[in-house]
Amino acid sequence: MRQPVLWLRWIALSGVLLVLYLSHRAVVSPMSKALRSGTPVVVAVMGTDLAEKSPHSDTLMVAVYHPRGGRLDLLSIPRDTKIDLRGYRFRRINEVFAYHFAQTGDAHVAAIHVCEAVGEMFEGTGVDLKPAYYVQVDFNGFRRMLDRLGGVTITVDEPMDYDDQAGSFHVHLTTGVHHLDGERALGFVRFRGKSGDRGRILRQMEFVHAVVDRLVSPAIVWRGPQALWEAGRAVQTNVSFLDMVFFSMEARRITSRRLNTVLLPGRPRGAVWEMDPDRTAYVLRQLAGGASGGVGTEDVPSPMNVIVSTTTAVVLPGPSTDPDAGKTTVKVWNASGRAGLAIQVVRQLRAAGFDVVEWGNYSGRQKKSRAIDRSGRFDRAGLVAESLGLTSLYSDVDPGLRYDVDVVLGEDFNKQ
Repeated sequence: MRQPVLWLRWIALSGVLLVLYLSHRAVVSPMSKALRSGTPVVVAVMGTDLAEKSPHSDTLMVAVYHPRGGRLDLLSIPRDTKIDLRGYRFRRINEVFAYHFAQTGDAHVAAIHVCEAVGEMFEGTGVDLKPAYYVQVDFNGFRRMLDRLGGVTITVDEPMDYDDQAGSFHVHLTTGVHHLDGERALGFVRFRGKSGDRGRILRQMEFVHAVVDRLVSPAIVWRGPQALWEAGRAVQTNVSFLDMVFFSMEARRITSRRLNTVLLPGRPRGAVWEMDPDRTAYVLRQLAGGASGGVGTEDVPSPMNVIVSTTTAVVLPGPSTDPDAGKTTVKVWNASGRAGLAIQVVRQLRAAGFDVVEWGNYSGRQKKSRAIDRSGRFDRAGLVAESLGLTSLYSDVDPGLRYDVDVVLGEDFNKQ
């Protein structure tokens, strides 16, 4: 009888030691400390191509997780963003990973340099937002992880037909709802088309929302362990295994409604994306300080691309256009091709208590309806979207506009 008792003691002792070790790690781990204290956790997320000797960071995002609210902000940095790093002659930020990988052959070293480049790029804004962690995955790993998840459901709003034999890139998708496997999902997020890089980033943001919806769906219960195992094979990261465990316990709080997608403020200038330092500083303060933020990429109405009806459009003067006022201020733009739709929606929003300050016709048709946060008060935009039954919600913060939300009514609005 002594041998079974001895084994039980060893099992009990091992369990106690494991608990003590995990408790110790929870105390000393920087990520665990941040999660307990409510300090935002900043991670650079990189998707790299399959160039053998010098892969480029085809996708770059900065993820900021806020433990106190369970909210995740994703700042999307266009791959052609112009940079001027001390000691280097890089022109675009996607060259950083490629250069350091070619020099060292080490993805870890290359990813750390990308984190440092992001921090240096933001120095001029006066906001310290340097990623402490990174997650890097190449195209093959992306395909495998999506297949393990069972794919995602996406609405395609423009035809996608493109073949690049040299780069082994092929995408053929019609407009409408599709359930995409890993191969077709990769084509969806890489395709540029008529909308260029801004449209591509918008699709990437919608894709992230679709993945989060998939992760919280009941179907993932059976696929979750396989997806985690595949992620372990596909992802390069400096986040330790135990920190992944600690974070995964937190990540259960993240839903699509708590995910804010943010585009680096700026504008295209030739072949590069030029960051707007003032607007970027405003957005970074939102992210670092925990205010609701997020930026979408669809072009929003401006005097250059909107035809305002002279018989119906008005701008209400005074405090109602101040985003600090009590009511949420909204502008409504009809991009559906249906006459009179804007005024119908104006009446609906005003009846719901929103302050519609202007409305009119968009310069061209849009397939998809969306609400776009303009003031950094993401919750206000969320209420407008919920009132209209819109599922596409992004934030393109510009404090100079002095109102809260743009609503673009697309051809799908009659289906809402």
